[in-house]
Amino acid sequence: MFSRDKVSSFGLIFGLFILSLFLFSDHPEGLSRVGWLTAGVALLMTIWWVTEAIPIYVTGIIPIILFPLFNIFEIEEISNSYAHPLVLLFLGGFIIASAMESCGLHKRIAINILSIAGTSPSKIIAGFMIATASISMWVSNTASTIMMLPIATSVIALFAQQTKSKESDLTVPLLLAIAYSASIGGIATLIGTPTNVMLVSILSDNYNYDISFFDWFKVGFPTTLILIPIIWFFLTHIIFKIPNRESDALHKVLRNLKEEIGKSTYAEKIVTAVFIITASLWMLRRLINNSFELNINDTSIGLFGALLLFIIPIKKNQRACSWETASKIPWGILLLVGGGIALSKAFNITGLANWIGSFSVFFNGFNIFLLIIIFVTLIIFLTELNSNTATIATFAPILIAFAIGINVNPLFFAIPCTIAASCAFMLPVATPPNAVIFGSGKISIRNMVKAGIILNIISIFLVTIISYLLLKYFFNYEIYSIPKIFIN
Repeated sequence: MFSRDKVSSFGLIFGLFILSLFLFSDHPEGLSRVGWLTAGVALLMTIWWVTEAIPIYVTGIIPIILFPLFNIFEIEEISNSYAHPLVLLFLGGFIIASAMESCGLHKRIAINILSIAGTSPSKIIAGFMIATASISMWVSNTASTIMMLPIATSVIALFAQQTKSKESDLTVPLLLAIAYSASIGGIATLIGTPTNVMLVSILSDNYNYDISFFDWFKVGFPTTLILIPIIWFFLTHIIFKIPNRESDALHKVLRNLKEEIGKSTYAEKIVTAVFIITASLWMLRRLINNSFELNINDTSIGLFGALLLFIIPIKKNQRACSWETASKIPWGILLLVGGGIALSKAFNITGLANWIGSFSVFFNGFNIFLLIIIFVTLIIFLTELNSNTATIATFAPILIAFAIGINVNPLFFAIPCTIAASCAFMLPVATPPNAVIFGSGKISIRNMVKAGIILNIISIFLVTIISYLLLKYFFNYEIYSIPKIFIN
């Protein structure tokens, strides 16, 4: 078995070797020299992302170094990708989430949801899933998982003590449920996970096709709403047989947690108010713009919410959010998203995406629903070995070009595949929540694969069906009608 260090070292050397092949070989007919070099950079980044040759966030800065060097973009032009409006939207969301974590609001939300879920093991798992998914819609899935883990371990210990059973009876399904619901919850909102922002930024930057916060919510939230109970059912009734009897001990621990957290603090109330204002403005932005002839955008709303937290005092010499709190946000994600936007921009501008898309003619006549399933399957299993953001950064431009090549609306490929990137449940490296839960030492690879392979397969069909039906019947998009903006 190869160690992580050996894999990383191999990936570092192999990535550079692949790039050198592109540098010193002729470009194929129909593709420009800069397009050929863009392909080389894309493969280098993909190899480094998969093998973690260097931190995945650092790999995100490669375009800003190599694209000017290879005359693909000027430095000023490529730098814009790292300050893209949607990157700044993500920044605003991160700051609001950090304030929620700092004042303990996210923990209060979780405990309140758990307290009304019921105290049988299967209901407790349902409560944890609802709480984790609800928080993960607004807070990073990693933070959501880390926050729920200690609550879960105390519940597990009491369950084992009360029922005189092994901790593992509840441990494995409960911890897996937390990890999976953290990933699924992120699907619901535009700021829930970087993959959503990545796709929307690609569509905006390369095709001037805008998907607002509310537009994404109308697809993402129903998907989360359907996936959570189905994943819960399979975890508690099919993969693991979870008893449904009530437990006085579990009721007691939840009551104790509510007593410990006490009444809402002034800081929590302020952060709650700012959060509600921001979320409401995101949802009602278009109505407000049309009614008052304004030009508010999702990014300015997110940054406005963050600014309010820095302004509003909660006590003497203390604001709702301090710079010390904000500095703890995962800044690396912003580099990763910026690098993905830069890469997708190069795919489009250099003609690489169109060149790859030209091979789609071989798929003319194939059943579109079957093609969506194939691509969703590919994305889910690629994400098991690669960052989901990196996967979407690499493949979204190709999927869009492929769809245009066979005269299909690109959204029917791009949206389900982006959602699918949050549904990799098999391996610890697939998503940060999986890694956090595995790092607890209470979950084995065998258990994760056992549950993950079944849920991956279920997700393939559910994500495809839900996305397809929503796009076709709720949004009334025509499958074989490409919006003119994608062609122009």
